[in-house]
Amino acid sequence: MEKIRRILISTDFSPRGERAVQRAALLASEHAAELYLLHVLPALPLEVFKHLIAETPLETEQRLYNRAKIALQNRADMLALRGIRVKHHVAIGRAHLEINRYAQSHHADLIVIGDQGESFACEFFLGTTASKTLRTGHHPLLIVKQEPRDEYKHVLVPVDFSKNSLNALEMALKAVMDASIHVLHVVEMPLGQKMKQAGYDAGQVDHYHEEMLIHAREGMEKIVSDYAHGDRRVVSIIEYGHAPDVIREKAQALDIDLIVIGKRGQTELDEALFGSATKHVLYETPCDVLVVNP
Repeated sequence: MEKIRRILISTDFSPRGERAVQRAALLASEHAAELYLLHVLPALPLEVFKHLIAETPLETEQRLYNRAKIALQNRADMLALRGIRVKHHVAIGRAHLEINRYAQSHHADLIVIGDQGESFACEFFLGTTASKTLRTGHHPLLIVKQEPRDEYKHVLVPVDFSKNSLNALEMALKAVMDASIHVLHVVEMPLGQKMKQAGYDAGQVDHYHEEMLIHAREGMEKIVSDYAHGDRRVVSIIEYGHAPDVIREKAQALDIDLIVIGKRGQTELDEALFGSATKHVLYETPCDVLVVNP
């Protein structure tokens, strides 16, 4: 299987940005990958300079640029001491555009970014750097929520047999080296109550449920065979219920530290911003989330 060779980490030097840097460094060490450190300096509006009599806009921008470059160089030097190959760059512009542009030009296999702190759940779909990067880019995006203390140990991959979710399984197998990988399919029964209301008896409803379960088992056997190829790290799970609720419960019960999920939707504002299950995972789970673009 193709390996992760180039990891892009975007940092704003905040505590959440530093968490993301440390997670990216762990992944780079695990994969012997090259690490690209990126800081995006916003283009300063003219209003900022109204009170800066002593400096011209170019002087102020150059000073901020130099400061950011020194900060990145210090981090790169520290990471190099750990045997990680590091390059660093300061860009000027809109963060999500520069992140995706740099990832594209340097053929990054993975982008790593910190979450938005305590306000992450409220802000994610209101225009944060993470959401814009995911919405406008095409690279897998790892959103780091937790303090990284070790390599990932327990990974959850929700699948619905769509191509997007199978891409997520492929990425999980590539991204984690030694972790257990729990492939979860949730069988939802949206028609059960309607069937009863339409006059179907309990036996007919149960038969319908059993048919859906058989279909789910066959589907899981096929994707585990086709994608995992006997990988002993992979365990398949089939559950009844509402997908976001089951994903959240399994993440807690299995002590999951990473969820890998396929991004749903192509326009219609990406299916109301990435689809129901993906949205709930990003909102409600405390572990890191790796979203794989179609």
